[in-house]
Amino acid sequence: MEERKIAFDNISRFLAITRYDIEQHQLINDQSLNIHGENWFRDIFNFVYDLNLINANFLSANYPAIDLVDDINNIVYQITTTRTKDKVEHTLTKIAETIYKDFSLKIFFLLEKAKFNKETRDYFFNKYSINISDILKDYSDLIKDIETLETDKLIELNKRFFSFDTTKYTDEIILDLIFKHLLKEQKKIKKDFYEDFGNVDINSKIEINSINERISFEIKKGADYRAIIDNFCNEDNMLEDLREYVINNLYRNILIETLSSKISKRELILKQTPELQDLASTHNIDFNMLIKKLHNQIENDIEIQDFNTMNIAWIIVSYFFEICDVGVDEKC
Repeated sequence: MEERKIAFDNISRFLAITRYDIEQHQLINDQSLNIHGENWFRDIFNFVYDLNLINANFLSANYPAIDLVDDINNIVYQITTTRTKDKVEHTLTKIAETIYKDFSLKIFFLLEKAKFNKETRDYFFNKYSINISDILKDYSDLIKDIETLETDKLIELNKRFFSFDTTKYTDEIILDLIFKHLLKEQKKIKKDFYEDFGNVDINSKIEINSINERISFEIKKGADYRAIIDNFCNEDNMLEDLREYVINNLYRNILIETLSSKISKRELILKQTPELQDLASTHNIDFNMLIKKLHNQIENDIEIQDFNTMNIAWIIVSYFFEICDVGVDEKC
């Protein structure tokens, strides 16, 4: 059972990181990973679903909207990152003009799959007599199917496709990809920075905030990665944006919700994050609870929970705890 869990966790981690990597290449219009992904996912699909897919580019006739073909099991795949209704309809229309019109179609999204509303789903059903949701697949569907594999097959999948290169994604690259993914998803709000970045003795700050043993252990462990965060954030001018997302979005909302049982929410929403944190201290709010809530929110957003026994969410929490954005300290 332990070997199965190790294999599954590694597969899930690698697929998620690959998705973030593709996302960043898309932002600079670099399609190289998309092209590589066709063959990589072809091999994974063949193994997981017992198919015989080949790349459509290898066929004598190159069919539009088709990337992978299995003539034995009568199934075709399109691999894409475009999630629009027009793109999906274009695929359906083009395939209908080929010899594969009666094959089962799957559209696999390298990023997140399209999530159409009821009106659009009804449109596809009425026009093409299909349940469009059954056709659209992404990472989440693949990982669910992988999880159902028999143990021996799951372990073999990991060995064949996910353990061949342990150096492709270093800790630094993973952090970089995940931070950029977080920042891409954030909604900008008004900045309320009042002070320069600073540092305090972390042990003293843990004591002042009455942080319990479990959380202090995670904070101290995460603090070892401060240099990595500084280097990557400063290199791409991301530190301010990261702080905006974690502190003035997530943490601020947590403070408001927690304090709303003691102070009018109308009054709270007018206050800046440092003011809210001071109020939390004044009202003896448990900072263990606040930190845990912030950790959970970050973890939910970034989706990847661990790498090299480190929890990425704790690294982020620890970083902002150390520079006094989370938790109070008389030196700040």
